[in-house]
Amino acid sequence: MQRVLAAHPSSTRYSTSTRHHCDAVQIPFHRFVLQPSSPSAGEPAPSSPAFIEVVVVRAGTHLFAIDVEAAIEIRGPESFDRPGSGTRPHLTVRGHALPVVDLRQAIGLSAFAHGCPAMLLMHAGPETLALAVDEVRDIESVPRHKMQPAADTSLGFCSHRIALGALGEIPLIDPTRLR
Repeated sequence: MQRVLAAHPSSTRYSTSTRHHCDAVQIPFHRFVLQPSSPSAGEPAPSSPAFIEVVVVRAGTHLFAIDVEAAIEIRGPESFDRPGSGTRPHLTVRGHALPVVDLRQAIGLSAFAHGCPAMLLMHAGPETLALAVDEVRDIESVPRHKMQPAADTSLGFCSHRIALGALGEIPLIDPTRLR
């Protein structure tokens, strides 16, 4: 499946990175294919088992990382349906109802009511889900040795932590554990 990064009317910050530097740019409203970082413009990066690329998201003041391989699409402000008490909210995308996982609610903060400032559509095993967040920040390329098993198991959907330079060490979400 082709992964697409979709920006909405307000500009979105997107950063590209290589092993040696990271560039952040503002992009206007449009859709483009999400590509791995590349050593130079127009050249695809060789895949390297020594590095992992992650999407950094924010819920409240908390940062989380998600393997970019799970990401399908980044969306701006979204409204979603809450069909009734006790049922999971869903987001309709291109005619498909996707279950919504509210990351704020999952970490014990107040839940989004009927919408959120940003949404990350992602694979969670065989299922596709929509992760409601306050912000989708950057895409970072990090050496795999900076990923360590999480010592704190209070977040059952995060089995690892990853060191991201100035951002510090943040939990790495395992999408299959979000259900």
